[in-house]
Amino acid sequence: MVFTATQLKHQVLESELEALLVEAELIRTHQPPFNILLKDDKTPLYIQVTDEEFPRVLTVRKKDIDKKHLKGTILGPFQSAYKVKEVISIGRKIFPYCNGPRNALYGTPENKPCFHYHLDECPGTCIGLTTRQEYIDTLAQLILFLKGKKKDVVRSIEQSMKDAAETENYELAAKLRDRVTSIKEVTERKLILKPELNLPRLKESLRAEGLIQLRRFLSTYMNYPKTYPLTRIEGYDVSNIQGTNATVALVTFINGQAATDHYRLFNIRTLQTPNDFAMLQEALLRRQNHQEWGIPNLLVIDGGKGQLRAALKAWHWSVPVISIAKKPDRLIFPIFPADEKITETGEKNLVGLKYEELKLPPDHPALNLIQRVRDESHRFSKKQHTRLRQKTMLE
Repeated sequence: MVFTATQLKHQVLESELEALLVEAELIRTHQPPFNILLKDDKTPLYIQVTDEEFPRVLTVRKKDIDKKHLKGTILGPFQSAYKVKEVISIGRKIFPYCNGPRNALYGTPENKPCFHYHLDECPGTCIGLTTRQEYIDTLAQLILFLKGKKKDVVRSIEQSMKDAAETENYELAAKLRDRVTSIKEVTERKLILKPELNLPRLKESLRAEGLIQLRRFLSTYMNYPKTYPLTRIEGYDVSNIQGTNATVALVTFINGQAATDHYRLFNIRTLQTPNDFAMLQEALLRRQNHQEWGIPNLLVIDGGKGQLRAALKAWHWSVPVISIAKKPDRLIFPIFPADEKITETGEKNLVGLKYEELKLPPDHPALNLIQRVRDESHRFSKKQHTRLRQKTMLE
């Protein structure tokens, strides 16, 4: 497309609704070869205004367009059936029409009104409350609206409103005035179409996707292999009040799922003053004395750059360490200098250490996974801290 294009044009529209309608009309008119999403084998959806005495407005697939009983005006294609239903729902409130069953009594007072008549979405065509010409005029305006020709439809309605006022048909003029107001409201910039509903994903697939995305981040920012295993993730959180009853919780997630039988607690006794960094370091040093608990593939620290840096100073195993900061939640990855060195005591030389902060969307699978680790470690440490505080009060 880039090599064959000769010019570029753009059109500024006022709302998502108008953009959706104009796009469909342009594709229908010009049939561009590059709109693959609207030309695949899923048979895109169209809006059909039937060629009947009192036309109906239907949604049809491409394979049904050429059927004899569905001749009429074709609008589309539209990729999303959900968006088409919303567009039709908006259009029907402004331009009422009747899709009631056709029978021998259709359009006469003897017939029963359709369901949409009671919702003011049918002008009463099914019970003879409108003439065919009035109905056809309304459908013509609806077609212009669905083609994205807002200016044309407003101009047409305003002319009909003027004619109604001149003939002193003020009731009709007021109805047309309200129609113009409704059109302007639904095509304003503030109107946003509702998001398309998706089927909920299974928890197993969400966990797997979170692990895949997290592995990708470790490869991008910390140079770990793209196949780096994330079988065991450990999360750490410090809980205390002014240094008293301090507790550091260790929670373990295996294959993205909490493994409560691997949880551990470290009651801090060497410090009685508020120092979260030193408390975290004590817990990590004690953790490294217990290889029998298993070797983690990743450590997640609850906190910002300060907590992450303190953890890196105490952590001697060659296992990646990241943190999750709050307000808003974001992942922090340490970026070590190219000439990273290890001191004689086994500590990492953190001179020149930098950080990569990732502000991910709230529904990002990797962020959600780390949030679950953080929340579980916070819950577990808080529980132990409360237990210790109650014990101290009793003593």
